[in-house]
Amino acid sequence: MLIRKRMEELQAQTTSEKEWWEKKRASIQSNFMKELDQGPKSPQRGSDDDAVLVEAGGPAVGQQGSAKKKKKVKN
Repeated sequence: MLIRKRMEELQAQTTSEKEWWEKKRASIQSNFMKELDQGPKSPQRGSDDDAVLVEAGGPAVGQQGSAKKKKKVKN
């Protein structure tokens, strides 16, 4: 009896969840259609936010130099 009761609860949830997903899908679809109706936008080039600045003499240079200065220890 407990299994049947739980099954009915789950089936009731699936109906409401299915309705919610259908509304969500319709909303997303209408937003896509609005974007298509607006027409093509001009091609965007990379913004300054995409740029990576690299300074000479950064930490990588210091690490390479220190590797050459290590002395070998003999046992």
